[in-house]
Amino acid sequence: MKKKLLYAVIVVFAAAQISRAEFLTLQGYVDLVLQKNSDLQSVQASIDAVNGKLAAIEKVYSYYLNAGASYADDRSGKPYSFQIEPEKMLNLSYDASVTKIFETGTQVSLGLSGTIGEYNFIPSDQSYKFHDITPFVKVQQSLLQDLNGGSTKASIAKARADAQSALYMLKYQKQSIVLKAKLAYWNLSYSRTVIDFRKTSLARTKKISDWNQRRFDLDLAEKTDILQSRAAVKMGELNLKLAFESELKSRRNFNVLLNIDNANVNYEIEKFATNASEYEKGKQLEKKGARADVLSALEKVKSAQYEQEAQEKTSGADLVVSGQLGLNSAKGALLHSSQDISVGGPAFSLALRYSLPLDFKLRKTINDGYEAAKISSQKAADAASISENNEWIQLVDNWENAKSRLAIAVEIRTVQYERHEEEQNLLRKGRSTTYMVIQSEQDLDDATLNVLQGIYELITIYEQADAFYKNND
Repeated sequence: MKKKLLYAVIVVFAAAQISRAEFLTLQGYVDLVLQKNSDLQSVQASIDAVNGKLAAIEKVYSYYLNAGASYADDRSGKPYSFQIEPEKMLNLSYDASVTKIFETGTQVSLGLSGTIGEYNFIPSDQSYKFHDITPFVKVQQSLLQDLNGGSTKASIAKARADAQSALYMLKYQKQSIVLKAKLAYWNLSYSRTVIDFRKTSLARTKKISDWNQRRFDLDLAEKTDILQSRAAVKMGELNLKLAFESELKSRRNFNVLLNIDNANVNYEIEKFATNASEYEKGKQLEKKGARADVLSALEKVKSAQYEQEAQEKTSGADLVVSGQLGLNSAKGALLHSSQDISVGGPAFSLALRYSLPLDFKLRKTINDGYEAAKISSQKAADAASISENNEWIQLVDNWENAKSRLAIAVEIRTVQYERHEEEQNLLRKGRSTTYMVIQSEQDLDDATLNVLQGIYELITIYEQADAFYKNND
């Protein structure tokens, strides 16, 4: 009696706790997982990092400031000629320029160079100070390797493809974790539904047992009826215990994704079976694009192609043309004399530089390696595409088969319920046996569980399709 009273108190307390629990929708749970799950936070941080690297890829086209200076103090007295011997030479040189590489592969620099100097000569005892300032424009263009930005564009495209491939794989990991969260949510909902079902089933079995006990006390039933009904009650209690154990595992999985290290779930969640008709008739599987892991493999193919292109361009001959236009302006004065010096006027230079690596055999071996890498990535992408297509077809088949099985399971449950009601009616009239009633009870339980499992299977299939085959653009 005390045990029953304690059990009743526990049940009432648990019910009161549930009634005060916060209701958490599926999306609400997913949002919590996105906020609290360490694995998801790590993946999101990696996604942010790759996005930052994507922005850095275009850095090659950014403006660069280059500046430098040098100072020389020469008192060695080394003569420049037989007539002039410097006693002291002080020289400060500086330059600053802004450089940009354009998409055509053209490198343009705009800058300013200058020199400040002072020379003292003997035996003339003359001093010469000057300040030379030269604005300049410098242009450089590769006519073979980087004509129209060929090698630069290929390198940038390869880096972009690598980053995009990494992003797709990270997105696939994120989708997998979110799917795991959704399945954990629905699994907990399913486990709680099974507990409710097992409680209802046990209550029905106890009614049969109590009814048989009263009949036995009136000498209207055999002892075998009592034993049979008691065994059925014990089996119901065992099934309920197993349902509680399964629900405990579900609660732990539910909390693990929230980084909670206990099994207490302080939320009331959606009942999955209430949306059964929506999955049976309303929802349909949609494939809006390839799965993210396949898109990642396709980006790797692009990367290998661009890498081979960049290698072929940069490993061969090159002809570089460069030119510089300087607007000279120099002023100076011979100290201890009345003579001033002023020099000005533009200066132009043009240069060509040809280079050709002579390691022809090595270059062929290297190029063969890049070709093999491209073929490997293409084969891997083909295999991923075939596998993903087969998995999608199987997912659709599973969806249609699960809907068909669920429809049959619902019909079976209806028939079993009618049979169970009829067996109970016959037992009350003395035209059936306890065994037949209990057997009909068990068959009704199995039929009901088949319906619940069918609904749960439909939900899990839909969530897989929704996780991996939507919004992969």
